[in-house]
Amino acid sequence: MREDVKKILFIGVAEDKNAFFKKSQSHGLIHFIDPQANSPQIIPEEIERVLKAIKILRSLPVQEQLEGDESEYSLDKIITNILEDQLKIQNLQEEQRILNIEISRIAPFGDFSLEDISNIEQQGQCYFQFFSARQTAFHDTPVPNEILFVSTAHGLDYYIGINHAPFSHPQLTEMHFESSLNTLAKQEMQVHTQLRQFGAVLKEYAKYNDMLHRVLIDKMNKANLNTVHNYVTQTMDGALFAVEGWVPANKIHAIDDMLENLDVYHEEIALDKSDVPVTCLQNHGVARLGEDLVHIYDTPSATDNDPSVWVLFGFTLFFSFIIGDAGYGLIYLVIALFLRYKYPKMAGLKKRILNLCTILFTGCVIWGTLMTSFFGMQIAPNNPLRKVSLLHWLAEKKAAYHMHTKDSTYQSWLKDYPELENATNPYALVSFTPSGDATGNYEILNALTDNIMFELALFVGVVHLLLSMSRYALRIWSSVGWMLFLIGAYLYFPYYLEVPSLLNYVFDINLAKGGQVGLQLLLSGLAIAWIMGIIQHGWTGIFEITVVIQVFADTLSYLRLYALGLSGALVGATINEFASAMPLLLGILLVVIAHFVNMVLCTMSAVIHGLRLNFLEWYHYSFEGGGKPFRPLKLLKAHPTPKSK
Repeated sequence: MREDVKKILFIGVAEDKNAFFKKSQSHGLIHFIDPQANSPQIIPEEIERVLKAIKILRSLPVQEQLEGDESEYSLDKIITNILEDQLKIQNLQEEQRILNIEISRIAPFGDFSLEDISNIEQQGQCYFQFFSARQTAFHDTPVPNEILFVSTAHGLDYYIGINHAPFSHPQLTEMHFESSLNTLAKQEMQVHTQLRQFGAVLKEYAKYNDMLHRVLIDKMNKANLNTVHNYVTQTMDGALFAVEGWVPANKIHAIDDMLENLDVYHEEIALDKSDVPVTCLQNHGVARLGEDLVHIYDTPSATDNDPSVWVLFGFTLFFSFIIGDAGYGLIYLVIALFLRYKYPKMAGLKKRILNLCTILFTGCVIWGTLMTSFFGMQIAPNNPLRKVSLLHWLAEKKAAYHMHTKDSTYQSWLKDYPELENATNPYALVSFTPSGDATGNYEILNALTDNIMFELALFVGVVHLLLSMSRYALRIWSSVGWMLFLIGAYLYFPYYLEVPSLLNYVFDINLAKGGQVGLQLLLSGLAIAWIMGIIQHGWTGIFEITVVIQVFADTLSYLRLYALGLSGALVGATINEFASAMPLLLGILLVVIAHFVNMVLCTMSAVIHGLRLNFLEWYHYSFEGGGKPFRPLKLLKAHPTPKSK
């Protein structure tokens, strides 16, 4: 939840300034205000050095960490050695790269001695020259007599010329060498040996990784403490100090305890016109996971309602909808549970990410089971899994609706399959397979489930947008009208298109009557939204009518759930079809590789579009954003490195 913050002025005697800031850092309650808000935040050089050293060690193989007090080791010297050795390695790698380029240039001519060539030139009064040319250079013209072909490499032809005078040709590029191939190879070997030596030395420093993290935390704490000292205003010739800060309203009482035994006075003060209160989100447990998702996009404004739980629920639903397969979700869930078992002491952000993944993958298993989807396999209507399938239940409800109303859809079924004339219950429809079809293709069931998935995506989108609009209905008056408009549109368009929706065959809402009521709600909602916009915003409110385009666009955007879920299911089914026609071992190999690729692609789509539907479509109506996060001065602590069992 979002907690209101108060602007507090702290005034105290200069002798207690250091103690005040140290206590503030220990308690972590105050976000101190920089009087020069636009001043650049400069990272101290000593912190940058530690960060660079840690980044280098992170790329090295993990080693058992040294235990003990950091003061026992010359860590500053160790950091210097790490940075210097890494620089030497980078220089050697660049030297190796240049040598390899030069070797590839001279290699087509073979190994020869530049000294021997120089002696031949002096004694024979001739010139040795090396040339390269495009392979097509002499396709139409003969090779000049002054040069001899040597070899072809890298898409070029190489030539050598031995003449009494320097030779040139417009199709030839003369090449000059400063070292022989043998010399370059020896130099490259020396560089390679040095790289291995410095690499081995650098690997030995990996055991200081945890210590450097603790050093980094200590330096950051000191730097943060020094930074807030610069926010202080001195008064009465330095006898008193004053500083302002933001404090959560529910933590004001804790300030008195913090200031006990200190000559520091605090008082809430009024906000200036230029003040932008920080946003203080105080979430725990599941809501904290949603807060992490919220911060991916933006920080809520100080007046925003906390969307953390809403975003978490929406993202889980959309992620599960797009993955849409219980088999994929089960594999992911097993991996997540294994990691929880392997690293039971994992903490901080890593722990929250693992918790989020566990929730998402559990959602995939539940949703995939409700949709009767397991690795793209076709599940027969008489399979026991169908008894817990929401999709199958909806298919039977829709089939029963068509049978009862005997609408055009039902008539088309009878026309295509006359044997359905004797069907007496919806199960007979959903379990029907055309005569002569040995593949067990349930055409009516497949058509019903495909349409239902389309409807579910649209239904989820409408409900999601209605929830968003309702959150800020008291703040944005036109939201009431747009909510009525959405409900009306959802009732009216199935009637207009003569296609029943979930409301008709699940909740027994008459299609014609629902359409009539829907049209009234649609038009009245549009009018209410327009009038409310004018009342709230004056003459600029006349443009509220243009929001209708945005509402339609946002609603239809949720069809991406259907499209992405369907694409993943079709790919899974196609994989199984191809694998079934192959020899056993090849089929198993195809299933493993292809399903893995499909899982990865589905997961990428689920993450991107699952968040997008929250951050763009849903945020339109219940999120301002642009807030400044509440970042109190607090004592940073290093989490211990999780160890495997």
